[in-house]
Amino acid sequence: MTLRTRPLHPEFGQEVLDVDLAQLDQATFDAIYALWRRDPLLLFRRQNLTEEELVAYSRGFGKLEVTARSDAHSPKTSEVIYVSPLKRSDGSAVGGLGSDELTWHTDQIYRERPATGSIFHGTEMPQGIGRTSFCNMVLAYRALPDNLRQQVDESRARCKYGHKWMASFHALLDENAVQEVDDRTPPVVHEMALDVPGTDQRALYISPNHTFAIEGMEEEDGRAFFDAVVENAIRDDFVYVHEWRNGDVIMWDNGRLLHRREPFDETYPRFAKRTTIFLDPADFAVPE
Repeated sequence: MTLRTRPLHPEFGQEVLDVDLAQLDQATFDAIYALWRRDPLLLFRRQNLTEEELVAYSRGFGKLEVTARSDAHSPKTSEVIYVSPLKRSDGSAVGGLGSDELTWHTDQIYRERPATGSIFHGTEMPQGIGRTSFCNMVLAYRALPDNLRQQVDESRARCKYGHKWMASFHALLDENAVQEVDDRTPPVVHEMALDVPGTDQRALYISPNHTFAIEGMEEEDGRAFFDAVVENAIRDDFVYVHEWRNGDVIMWDNGRLLHRREPFDETYPRFAKRTTIFLDPADFAVPE
């Protein structure tokens, strides 16, 4: 089956047209799966999924993760997290991540076995705020100077949720929430580049807001090396900036993309739901 699509960016990202994710036959699902293998970013407009339908659709791609931030879990199922600055009548947060700027990052890289697939369903997404940017790490790896690319291939990064290289990021979050995740996720080490199965491609696998050391390097040298990689990787021509609309479903592969969200006025009633998936390492770029 051939899906009807249009590009989001000259180099990556596809909007899939004329598909209702709540009513998929197997042939359509298989075509979406194959397209996601080829392209790390997919968009579906005007979707209206219940939580049960979102979970059922997501499970087609792999086992779902229960994320470490338990304060954002849906009361219906812990496999769904709420992303919202809204407050309940008692003042408690409805969801996680608030309304502040989220710096460039890769979800789950602070886990020993990251769940690298993300499906994000924006149900109430006021236009013009909270734009989300995605940076293609396959393009970034390819564009690295030869000497830096060789060093990346030989290096491993130490990652943790709460760390000191990007302390300003965690200053935006509730200290108790950060501590909860830290207690459950000890430091891990990952290769800084991943092979993309079924292709000759490699992708940078880094996260500026979760990395605190490079294995075998003194801190100053490791920081200088990492900063050089990030500076070469995050370029405007590798980035797609998404303007949200109600009903958008975006699927992204954290093994091949960085992402970030712009800050916005939290008085806007923004609300979304997300699932996180253990993608098949035979089909996707997944760290060992």
